[in-house]
Amino acid sequence: MSFKWTLNELHLDLKFNWNISRNSSSFKRNFIVILQNGKFEGRGEVAFNVRYNESFELIQSKFEEFKQESSTVDFNSVESLISFLDKGDYPQSLKFGLECAFVDYLSRLAGKSVQQYLSVNTVSSVKTSFSIPIMEESLVADFIRDHHLDRFHVLKLKVNKENALSLTELVLKHFTGLVRVDANESFDHHEEVLHYLNSLSDVSRLEFLEQPLKASAHEEQLLLKSKTKVILIADESVTSESVTDFYQERFDGINIKLMKAGGYVKALKQLRQAKVLGLKVMLGCMVESSLGISAALNIASGFDYFDLDGFLLLKEDPYHILTEENGKVFYSFIQ
Repeated sequence: MSFKWTLNELHLDLKFNWNISRNSSSFKRNFIVILQNGKFEGRGEVAFNVRYNESFELIQSKFEEFKQESSTVDFNSVESLISFLDKGDYPQSLKFGLECAFVDYLSRLAGKSVQQYLSVNTVSSVKTSFSIPIMEESLVADFIRDHHLDRFHVLKLKVNKENALSLTELVLKHFTGLVRVDANESFDHHEEVLHYLNSLSDVSRLEFLEQPLKASAHEEQLLLKSKTKVILIADESVTSESVTDFYQERFDGINIKLMKAGGYVKALKQLRQAKVLGLKVMLGCMVESSLGISAALNIASGFDYFDLDGFLLLKEDPYHILTEENGKVFYSFIQ
């Protein structure tokens, strides 16, 4: 097959400054992978993350490496592409962008939806959380009001260990629904996490706590799980690897992101493995356009939680593939 692969930069301005425990930004630079062959075309988004040692320059150089090394390879199935990518040292987000574009192309070629091609049940809409970045305490009430966040059934609050308690209390005060707290590895010891949880005025309104400790803090995470009934969700602790009892021992659930897993096939495998172990599973995202978020929605069947607000953080979504109303995300063509 005569495949033509292209990588285009995608500049995405954000509605507000995106502050989390490890960095801050007012815009995001992603990439779009385009695969063309004859009259058919497929697209996939690459939302790289510096937390996983990915960078703008690395994605560019590795894409050129892929183009060169794959120029004589005949990809006749998704499995053949995955096998090729797994033999190289490619960033997970780029792996996903390439696989997504290829699956998009193959599904169009076959006259099927992506869900049909992947043999997964179709989910047309999900209830997503909306993320609140770290901000000054005096801004929290206005942020919730000005962005009309009462339309969401649950909010996801970014914190660090210094402001976790005060910010959580403010969100609980100004929002009536449940709150998910994402610490992005900012706590150092399980005692600090327990002190935070025990200090909350109403811990029952915490739907779960996501990645409070460093991904490398294996023993601290064991101790934390043994001492709290709050649901603990792994994010940075699980990337593309298999989901084993290691996670079951330390967490109550995991956050699967296509950009971390490196593809549809691996993400679906992680979902199946997590379910066998009795773990809760969240389908998450990076800051992405609706192209990337719609890819996640393609595999939404079977997940317990959804955090697919990446495109809602943008000043302008360039694709308009998805729509959000009253906290529900669905394909725009359904309107």
